[in-house]
Amino acid sequence: ADLYKSYGKKIGGGILFYGPPGCAKTYLAKATAGEIASEFISVGIDDILDMYIGQSEKKLNLIFEKARAMSPCVLFFDEIDALGANRNDLRSSAGRNLINQFLAELDGVDSDNEGILVIGATNAPWHLDSGFRRPGRFDRMIFVQPPSLESRMEIFRLALAGKPIGKIDYTGLAKITDSFSGADIK
Repeated sequence: ADLYKSYGKKIGGGILFYGPPGCAKTYLAKATAGEIASEFISVGIDDILDMYIGQSEKKLNLIFEKARAMSPCVLFFDEIDALGANRNDLRSSAGRNLINQFLAELDGVDSDNEGILVIGATNAPWHLDSGFRRPGRFDRMIFVQPPSLESRMEIFRLALAGKPIGKIDYTGLAKITDSFSGADIK
């Protein structure tokens, strides 16, 4: 916090994790909250989307208000492309209204987002509306790639720990699972 203040920067902002499914984007978001000793709120599309007009926007606002009350907080949106699809591709005005509400919440138009780090995760960042990627919103994008050979070996070790197994060639398993995600390995 002191480092940010000395440079006149606000604490918080937005980060977009993108990459193939099952490569630990959610775990990275949780680990980020742990590293900065903050609260963690995980939001799925079911937590926001509602069949009644205006209710999705209201739910989104309540989630942001909860995060503001719990500051410092990491607010994590999984499958954010489902909530922030390109407005030009949407047929209904309800979808555009939700995106506009989301952008307003990210900007902190009516409230202060100081101390809120918003992290979004997606497999397809190209489907996200360009308004989300401008500076001040999700201006930092981080590619979360499939695990390396060494990481795959460790994932196998962790997944098999405590199991009644014989001798395992972890290096051999890791070599034949190139491009596998952690979820694939499990």
